[in-house]
Amino acid sequence: MSDKINDSRKNFEKLGTIYDEADNVTVEKVVIRNVDCYWFSPGEKTSREKIIVYLHGGCFVLGSILSHRALVSHISSQLSLPVLFVDYALAPESSFPKAMNEIMEVYRHLRLQHPASEIILMGDSAGAGLALSVLSKINREDIPAPAYMIMLSPWVDLTCTNRSITANANLDPVLTKEQLLYYVSLYPGNHNLSEASPIETIYGHFPPTLILVGSEEILLDDSRSLYHKIAGKQTKAKLSVYEKQNHVWMLENIHTEESKQALKEIHDFIRSD
Repeated sequence: MSDKINDSRKNFEKLGTIYDEADNVTVEKVVIRNVDCYWFSPGEKTSREKIIVYLHGGCFVLGSILSHRALVSHISSQLSLPVLFVDYALAPESSFPKAMNEIMEVYRHLRLQHPASEIILMGDSAGAGLALSVLSKINREDIPAPAYMIMLSPWVDLTCTNRSITANANLDPVLTKEQLLYYVSLYPGNHNLSEASPIETIYGHFPPTLILVGSEEILLDDSRSLYHKIAGKQTKAKLSVYEKQNHVWMLENIHTEESKQALKEIHDFIRSD
Protein backbone atom coordinates (compact mmCIF):
# COMPACT_ATOMS: atom_id res chain seq x y z
CA MET A 1 0.00 0.00 0.00
CA SER A 2 1.39 3.40 -0.96
CA ASP A 3 2.41 5.95 1.65
CA LYS A 4 0.04 8.41 0.00
CA ILE A 5 -2.98 6.23 0.70
CA ASN A 6 -1.85 5.34 4.21
CA ASP A 7 -1.32 9.00 5.07
CA SER A 8 -4.67 9.95 3.56
CA ARG A 9 -6.41 7.29 5.62
CA LYS A 10 -4.78 8.45 8.83
CA ASN A 11 -5.76 12.05 8.15
CA PHE A 12 -9.31 11.08 7.24
CA GLU A 13 -9.73 9.15 10.48
CA LYS A 14 -8.98 12.35 12.40
CA LEU A 15 -12.45 13.54 11.38
CA GLY A 16 -13.74 11.25 14.09
CA THR A 17 -11.96 13.25 16.79
CA ILE A 18 -13.34 16.71 15.97
CA TYR A 19 -16.20 16.37 18.45
CA ASP A 20 -17.23 13.91 21.17
CA GLU A 21 -19.55 10.98 20.72
CA ALA A 22 -23.12 11.20 21.96
CA ASP A 23 -23.28 10.31 25.66
CA ASN A 24 -26.28 7.99 25.59
CA VAL A 25 -25.22 5.67 22.77
CA THR A 26 -23.48 2.32 23.20
CA VAL A 27 -21.38 0.78 20.45
CA GLU A 28 -20.91 -2.97 20.00
CA LYS A 29 -18.78 -4.65 17.36
CA VAL A 30 -20.29 -7.62 15.55
CA VAL A 31 -19.11 -9.70 12.61
CA ILE A 32 -21.88 -10.40 10.10
CA ARG A 33 -21.03 -12.86 7.35
CA ASN A 34 -17.32 -12.06 7.70
CA VAL A 35 -17.92 -8.29 7.58
CA ASP A 36 -17.01 -6.09 10.54
CA CYS A 37 -20.04 -4.08 11.65
CA TYR A 38 -20.96 -1.95 14.66
CA TRP A 39 -24.31 -1.61 16.39
CA PHE A 40 -25.05 1.88 17.74
CA SER A 41 -27.85 1.75 20.29
CA PRO A 42 -29.40 4.79 22.01
CA GLY A 43 -30.60 4.17 25.56
CA GLU A 44 -30.79 0.90 27.45
CA LYS A 45 -33.63 -0.69 25.50
CA THR A 46 -33.73 0.02 21.80
CA SER A 47 -36.48 -1.33 19.59
CA ARG A 48 -35.37 -2.64 16.22
CA GLU A 49 -38.65 -1.92 14.45
CA LYS A 50 -36.64 0.58 12.41
CA ILE A 51 -32.93 0.00 11.70
CA ILE A 52 -30.54 2.36 9.97
CA VAL A 53 -27.81 0.72 7.90
CA TYR A 54 -25.04 3.32 7.59
CA LEU A 55 -22.39 3.37 4.85
CA HIS A 56 -19.51 5.77 5.39
CA GLY A 57 -17.92 8.01 2.81
CA GLY A 58 -14.27 8.32 1.87
CA CYS A 59 -14.08 8.03 -1.94
CA PHE A 60 -14.25 4.21 -1.71
CA VAL A 61 -10.65 4.26 -0.43
CA LEU A 62 -10.78 6.03 2.94
CA GLY A 63 -12.94 5.87 6.05
CA SER A 64 -13.82 3.46 8.83
CA ILE A 65 -15.50 3.27 12.20
CA LEU A 66 -12.78 5.64 13.44
CA SER A 67 -13.65 8.45 11.03
CA HIS A 68 -17.42 8.17 11.50
CA ARG A 69 -18.03 6.87 15.02
CA ALA A 70 -18.82 10.29 16.50
CA LEU A 71 -21.14 11.30 13.65
CA VAL A 72 -23.06 8.02 13.66
CA SER A 73 -23.46 8.12 17.44
CA HIS A 74 -25.23 11.47 17.15
CA ILE A 75 -27.39 10.20 14.30
CA SER A 76 -28.43 7.26 16.47
CA SER A 77 -29.04 9.53 19.46
CA GLN A 78 -31.00 12.25 17.67
CA LEU A 79 -33.14 9.83 15.66
CA SER A 80 -33.58 7.47 18.64
CA LEU A 81 -32.85 4.53 16.38
CA PRO A 82 -30.33 1.70 16.28
CA VAL A 83 -27.71 2.06 13.56
CA LEU A 84 -25.73 -0.76 12.00
CA PHE A 85 -22.47 0.69 10.67
CA VAL A 86 -20.90 -1.47 7.96
CA ASP A 87 -17.09 -1.28 7.87
CA TYR A 88 -16.88 -2.47 4.27
CA ALA A 89 -13.70 -3.35 2.37
CA LEU A 90 -11.79 -0.48 0.76
CA ALA A 91 -10.10 -0.04 -2.59
CA PRO A 92 -7.51 -0.53 -3.94
CA GLU A 93 -6.95 -3.68 -1.84
CA SER A 94 -10.57 -4.63 -2.51
CA SER A 95 -11.83 -3.08 -5.70
CA PHE A 96 -15.37 -3.03 -7.12
CA PRO A 97 -17.65 -4.91 -6.46
CA LYS A 98 -16.22 -6.18 -3.15
CA ALA A 99 -17.70 -3.44 -0.94
CA MET A 100 -21.10 -3.69 -2.60
CA ASN A 101 -21.15 -7.46 -2.19
CA GLU A 102 -20.22 -7.22 1.49
CA ILE A 103 -23.00 -4.72 2.13
CA MET A 104 -25.44 -7.00 0.32
CA GLU A 105 -24.48 -9.90 2.58
CA VAL A 106 -25.12 -7.76 5.65
CA TYR A 107 -28.44 -6.62 4.21
CA ARG A 108 -29.54 -10.20 3.52
CA HIS A 109 -28.63 -11.15 7.08
CA LEU A 110 -30.70 -8.30 8.49
CA ARG A 111 -33.67 -9.29 6.37
CA LEU A 112 -33.48 -12.81 7.77
CA GLN A 113 -32.93 -11.78 11.38
CA HIS A 114 -35.36 -8.85 11.42
CA PRO A 115 -37.96 -9.61 8.73
CA ALA A 116 -40.53 -7.22 10.20
CA SER A 117 -38.13 -4.28 10.60
CA GLU A 118 -38.12 -1.20 8.42
CA ILE A 119 -34.58 -0.80 7.12
CA ILE A 120 -33.33 2.70 6.36
CA LEU A 121 -30.35 2.67 4.00
CA MET A 122 -28.20 5.72 4.70
CA GLY A 123 -24.80 6.90 3.53
CA ASP A 124 -22.62 9.91 2.97
CA SER A 125 -20.56 10.77 -0.12
CA ALA A 126 -19.21 7.53 -1.64
CA GLY A 127 -21.19 5.64 0.99
CA ALA A 128 -24.36 7.13 -0.47
CA GLY A 129 -23.13 6.01 -3.88
CA LEU A 130 -22.70 2.50 -2.52
CA ALA A 131 -26.22 2.69 -1.09
CA LEU A 132 -27.50 3.44 -4.60
CA SER A 133 -25.53 0.54 -6.08
CA VAL A 134 -26.82 -1.78 -3.36
CA LEU A 135 -30.41 -0.68 -3.95
CA SER A 136 -30.07 -1.52 -7.64
CA LYS A 137 -28.69 -4.94 -6.75
CA ILE A 138 -31.50 -5.50 -4.25
CA ASN A 139 -34.02 -4.70 -6.96
CA ARG A 140 -32.34 -7.01 -9.48
CA GLU A 141 -32.40 -9.88 -7.00
CA ASP A 142 -36.00 -9.18 -5.98
CA ILE A 143 -35.14 -8.85 -2.29
CA PRO A 144 -37.45 -6.68 -0.13
CA ALA A 145 -36.20 -3.13 -0.52
CA PRO A 146 -35.36 -0.70 2.26
CA ALA A 147 -38.20 1.44 3.57
CA TYR A 148 -36.24 4.68 3.08
CA MET A 149 -33.03 5.99 1.56
CA ILE A 150 -31.13 8.87 3.17
CA MET A 151 -28.23 10.30 1.18
CA LEU A 152 -25.81 12.92 2.52
CA SER A 153 -23.78 14.74 -0.14
CA PRO A 154 -23.87 11.70 -2.45
CA TRP A 155 -21.13 10.92 -4.95
CA VAL A 156 -22.89 8.86 -7.60
CA ASP A 157 -21.43 9.91 -10.96
CA LEU A 158 -17.86 8.64 -11.16
CA THR A 159 -17.22 10.31 -14.51
CA CYS A 160 -16.82 13.59 -12.60
CA THR A 161 -18.22 15.58 -15.52
CA ASN A 162 -21.15 17.38 -13.90
CA ARG A 163 -21.12 21.15 -14.26
CA SER A 164 -20.75 21.84 -10.52
CA ILE A 165 -17.40 20.03 -10.52
CA THR A 166 -15.91 23.11 -12.16
CA ALA A 167 -18.54 25.74 -11.28
CA ASN A 168 -18.05 25.22 -7.53
CA ALA A 169 -14.33 24.50 -7.65
CA ASN A 170 -13.44 27.77 -5.94
CA LEU A 171 -16.15 27.36 -3.29
CA ASP A 172 -15.55 23.79 -2.13
CA PRO A 173 -12.87 23.53 0.60
CA VAL A 174 -13.21 19.76 0.94
CA LEU A 175 -12.98 18.14 -2.50
CA THR A 176 -11.22 18.78 -5.82
CA LYS A 177 -11.75 17.19 -9.20
CA GLU A 178 -8.15 15.95 -9.13
CA GLN A 179 -8.80 14.13 -5.84
CA LEU A 180 -11.94 12.49 -7.16
CA LEU A 181 -10.27 11.32 -10.36
CA TYR A 182 -7.39 9.85 -8.39
CA TYR A 183 -9.71 7.80 -6.18
CA VAL A 184 -11.84 6.82 -9.18
CA SER A 185 -8.72 5.31 -10.73
CA LEU A 186 -8.37 3.00 -7.71
CA TYR A 187 -11.95 1.77 -7.41
CA PRO A 188 -13.17 -0.16 -10.50
CA GLY A 189 -10.33 -2.69 -10.64
CA ASN A 190 -10.86 -4.92 -13.67
CA HIS A 191 -14.33 -3.53 -14.35
CA ASN A 192 -15.37 -0.71 -16.62
CA LEU A 193 -16.11 2.59 -14.92
CA SER A 194 -19.70 2.45 -16.16
CA GLU A 195 -20.20 -0.80 -14.21
CA ALA A 196 -18.98 0.80 -10.99
CA SER A 197 -20.59 4.23 -11.33
CA PRO A 198 -23.79 4.09 -9.24
CA ILE A 199 -25.87 6.47 -11.35
CA GLU A 200 -25.19 4.45 -14.51
CA THR A 201 -26.40 1.20 -13.00
CA ILE A 202 -29.73 2.34 -11.52
CA TYR A 203 -32.30 -0.43 -11.73
CA GLY A 204 -35.84 -0.77 -10.45
CA HIS A 205 -37.89 1.28 -8.05
CA PHE A 206 -36.87 3.62 -5.25
CA PRO A 207 -38.22 3.84 -1.72
CA PRO A 208 -38.96 7.31 -0.31
CA THR A 209 -35.60 9.06 -0.67
CA LEU A 210 -34.16 12.16 0.99
CA ILE A 211 -31.04 13.80 -0.45
CA LEU A 212 -29.19 16.47 1.54
CA VAL A 213 -26.38 18.44 -0.10
CA GLY A 214 -24.47 21.68 0.43
CA SER A 215 -24.79 24.50 -2.08
CA GLU A 216 -21.01 24.98 -2.31
CA GLU A 217 -20.06 21.39 -3.09
CA ILE A 218 -18.46 20.36 -6.35
CA LEU A 219 -20.76 17.33 -6.11
CA LEU A 220 -23.93 19.45 -5.96
CA ASP A 221 -25.03 18.34 -9.43
CA ASP A 222 -24.64 14.68 -8.50
CA SER A 223 -27.52 15.25 -6.08
CA ARG A 224 -29.55 17.19 -8.61
CA SER A 225 -29.09 14.59 -11.36
CA LEU A 226 -29.94 11.76 -9.01
CA TYR A 227 -33.02 13.54 -7.68
CA HIS A 228 -34.41 14.04 -11.18
CA LYS A 229 -33.96 10.34 -11.90
CA ILE A 230 -35.67 9.35 -8.66
CA ALA A 231 -38.51 11.89 -8.84
CA GLY A 232 -39.88 10.24 -11.96
CA LYS A 233 -40.22 6.95 -10.10
CA GLN A 234 -40.94 7.98 -6.52
CA THR A 235 -43.28 10.81 -5.50
CA LYS A 236 -41.81 10.79 -1.99
CA ALA A 237 -38.41 11.99 -3.13
CA LYS A 238 -36.94 15.18 -1.71
CA LEU A 239 -33.80 17.18 -2.45
CA SER A 240 -32.70 19.70 0.19
CA VAL A 241 -29.87 22.07 -0.70
CA TYR A 242 -28.31 23.64 2.40
CA GLU A 243 -26.99 27.09 1.61
CA LYS A 244 -23.28 27.78 2.14
CA GLN A 245 -22.64 24.27 3.47
CA ASN A 246 -19.65 22.07 2.67
CA HIS A 247 -19.48 18.41 1.72
CA VAL A 248 -21.01 16.26 4.51
CA TRP A 249 -21.05 19.25 6.85
CA MET A 250 -22.35 17.18 9.78
CA LEU A 251 -19.09 15.22 9.83
CA GLU A 252 -17.18 18.46 10.34
CA ASN A 253 -19.45 19.90 13.04
CA ILE A 254 -22.55 18.18 14.39
CA HIS A 255 -23.49 21.14 16.58
CA THR A 256 -24.18 23.85 13.97
CA GLU A 257 -27.71 24.99 13.26
CA GLU A 258 -27.46 23.47 9.78
CA SER A 259 -26.45 20.09 11.21
CA LYS A 260 -29.29 20.21 13.73
CA GLN A 261 -31.70 21.14 10.94
CA ALA A 262 -30.45 18.25 8.81
CA LEU A 263 -30.95 15.75 11.62
CA LYS A 264 -34.44 17.08 12.25
CA GLU A 265 -35.26 16.83 8.55
CA ILE A 266 -34.10 13.21 8.48
CA HIS A 267 -36.10 12.48 11.65
CA ASP A 268 -39.26 13.96 10.20
CA PHE A 269 -38.80 12.30 6.80
CA ILE A 270 -38.54 8.73 8.12
CA ARG A 271 -41.56 9.30 10.33
CA SER A 272 -43.69 11.07 7.76
CA ASP A 273 -46.07 8.13 7.39
